[in-house]
Amino acid sequence: MAGYDTDQFVVVTDDHVLALHGEAFLSGLRRHAPVQVLSLPPGDAMKSVLHLNSHLEKAIGAGATRRSVVVAFGGGVVGNLAGLTAATLYRGIRLVHVPTTTIAAMDSVLSLKQTVNSGHGKNHIGTYHAPEAVYLDVDLLRTLDDKQLRSGLCEAAKNCLAIRPEALPVLRTRLAGGNLSSPDVLLWLLEESLTAKSSVTGDDAREQRSGLVLEYGHTVGHAVEMEDRRRRGTDGLSHGEAVMLGMLAAARISRGIGGLDDRAVAEHDELAHHLGVSPKLPDAVTPEAVMDVVRVDNKRGYLPVSGEEAAMVLLRELGHPYGSRDLPLTAVSLEAVKDVVTDMVRVPEPWHGSGAS
Repeated sequence: MAGYDTDQFVVVTDDHVLALHGEAFLSGLRRHAPVQVLSLPPGDAMKSVLHLNSHLEKAIGAGATRRSVVVAFGGGVVGNLAGLTAATLYRGIRLVHVPTTTIAAMDSVLSLKQTVNSGHGKNHIGTYHAPEAVYLDVDLLRTLDDKQLRSGLCEAAKNCLAIRPEALPVLRTRLAGGNLSSPDVLLWLLEESLTAKSSVTGDDAREQRSGLVLEYGHTVGHAVEMEDRRRRGTDGLSHGEAVMLGMLAAARISRGIGGLDDRAVAEHDELAHHLGVSPKLPDAVTPEAVMDVVRVDNKRGYLPVSGEEAAMVLLRELGHPYGSRDLPLTAVSLEAVKDVVTDMVRVPEPWHGSGAS
């Protein structure tokens, strides 16, 4: 970043990353330009209009200009908040991602979507903004605890199930090997994520058509994640764990409407087991609370649905969603979704129940 000809680096991070890696990273930046640090306690609560406004006011107050560079130094939440900060400051200044988690490296920084949450649900407020660059050192990922490491692997599993089922045998082998933080494993997962994501966003950079397949597992997953975090804070499910839970629900909803067969559903269960994701809804979360968020899911409007339906990404078979390549969504009755979510309250482990079928 020494060649960016900037008058200031505005580093958006969280307190945990700052304590772990801040001294080394910030001292390197300061050799080239002044550095302003905007840091908050970690967690999804960072993604709010309140914190966005605070970051913008602090950046302007500290002298940020159109020549400044916003640096996202952290995980996916940090990247989202930093991205929207860069996109809205002076109507758009340069953004650089330095991801420190697998979920950021394998998912969120590969998107142009920059977003924060509303009081009603996840990712309701935002825009699109392309980063200047993404810089990744896999050694940063090796400092993650097991929960955060596996969070990104859940997104990699999503890509295999929804887009590239031919990669599933290698993914299973990698997971069975156990050494998930080795550079070889991390680099394979990164390359696989890039390949899967670029295959559906090459002609849809804003992920509003073919790229919507990347939302597989997110309708129920986002709802579970948001409600769990409201109650348990950072002790709640990680984003990847919630998405995996959402994929388990989506697989059963698909089976209930004549889509995925038992073998494909079992494939979802096997991956969840290897990734350490329980098929049971967190104790703090009720089906009613999940459904309240599902009703205002941010995919509303892409597909005309009635007030008793949700637009979801569901797989007809592995790698093949319902709908079309240009719009991989299908209308699902809210009652069918609620039935599956309710089953997830009382499911035994491992889950071999009938779900929606």
